[in-house]
Amino acid sequence: MTDKTTPAARHRQKALSQKEVTNITAGPNQAYRMLQLKLREDKQALKSKQSIQAKIELKRELVGHYDEWINATLTAGKGDQDNLLTTLMLWHIDIGNFGRALDIAEYAMKHDLKMPDAHQRTLATVVAEEIADTAKKLATSNEIDDEQIAQVLRASTITADADMPDQVRAKLSRQVGELTEAVNPVFALDNFQNALKFDENSGVKGSIKRLEKQLKDAQPETQLEPVAPQLEQLEQPNQPDSPELLGDNNS
Repeated sequence: MTDKTTPAARHRQKALSQKEVTNITAGPNQAYRMLQLKLREDKQALKSKQSIQAKIELKRELVGHYDEWINATLTAGKGDQDNLLTTLMLWHIDIGNFGRALDIAEYAMKHDLKMPDAHQRTLATVVAEEIADTAKKLATSNEIDDEQIAQVLRASTITADADMPDQVRAKLSRQVGELTEAVNPVFALDNFQNALKFDENSGVKGSIKRLEKQLKDAQPETQLEPVAPQLEQLEQPNQPDSPELLGDNNS
């Protein structure tokens, strides 16, 4: 099921995507219809897998086929509802490609795109909850890297003003706290306290108590203020001056 598209075919797909994505408001076009059919086929392939891990690995193989459409949409799209795009956003979260997913999410949130009908959650809720859940799985298995951690903080930032269930906001705040505790306990404590504010059952009371004691023992007479963690080291080497938190690259 790997993408066997030739370089020439990819070039043609890129040209079609760039040309036709700007005209999506005029109705379905050839490139988009082809991608919709491909997505339907890919979803059937995913349904044939019972293993969650197998589904993730298959998504990792499949997402590249849609790259040119995503690129064209993010640069030239007019903000029309696009279930293909939002589905691919979710797939990129599933495979841990948080940077690509959040690029799509920012475009989608700017234009108030909705998740496909099968999803009852708002797009911002999906972003916050799925990023938190996937990051937790990666951290538990010691597979999360600094770049992905930076993107979890980015997810927290871009969804900060969105309306969502308190439990979801608490879940993301807790995950930010857990991922930053080792490098910035003050910032982590602030996030744990935020999680507790939104959900009394968020499971952070022990972490708050432990960090408060740790910080008090370290600086007993200093008023501690939460400071955003210094994540310059997480940025890509070829962009040392960028202020952005960068990302790499079962629905």
